[in-house]
Amino acid sequence: MIDSLTRGFQRILKDFSSGRNIESYVVSAVGVALVILDLIGDVSDDIKLTVMIAALVILVFRGTKPENKVPDLDQVLLDRQNYGPFREFIANSKELWIYGPSAANALREAAYIESEILEKGGKVRMLIQNPTVESSMNQLKQQLDRVFDLEHDIDGSLRVLRRMKRQYPQKLEFKLLSYNPGFSLTVVNPDNKNGHLVVEFIGYRNDRISNRMHINIARTQSAHWFEFWEKQFRIMWDDGKTDEEVFGVSDSPPDDRV
Repeated sequence: MIDSLTRGFQRILKDFSSGRNIESYVVSAVGVALVILDLIGDVSDDIKLTVMIAALVILVFRGTKPENKVPDLDQVLLDRQNYGPFREFIANSKELWIYGPSAANALREAAYIESEILEKGGKVRMLIQNPTVESSMNQLKQQLDRVFDLEHDIDGSLRVLRRMKRQYPQKLEFKLLSYNPGFSLTVVNPDNKNGHLVVEFIGYRNDRISNRMHINIARTQSAHWFEFWEKQFRIMWDDGKTDEEVFGVSDSPPDDRV
């Protein structure tokens, strides 16, 4: 009995110190006080009614407070299976930024990127890994699915990007990044209020692509973290090298070359 009372008082003190359930304790204290006063003396019905109404008002007001729910991380930290087709993610885009070691998965939808973004006047920036930097490539080979040949995927992506660059020289840009940041990043409409992005964390020797952790962030959900990752892409872009700088391949379309 004494232990229960002690624990009860400790809980009350802890709630007071953290500002929890104050209204409930106030109503309870007033109720206890009224019972005691009614036992030892007369308390007018008007006072009782006033106190009861005040208690009800406090309880109703407390019910309007938003609940501080702990977020379900399984609804925030997702894997690739939780996302729909890439086409749906980039639908209605005016601008698209992508970084991936080879960006092979995104470039499988090159025709859709062209028809839905580039042909409608939108812009695309693509960053892939610089295959000439051995240290970074060796690191990626320890991280990525070993079933796939990274160099082969990058070569294929470069062929697609060069073709797209020749066709849309003012709308598509691509660069090669020398450092492996450990994640992939896709940003849709970075400067728009309806912008959204997804970050995929590669991890260490994570052979199953579908199991990699993804975070999807809309600007409307968190401007702070959206702008954090947007800035990360800008920094990576500034550090990237052009096709000409790495391979001596000009960005200019054939008709513009001297």
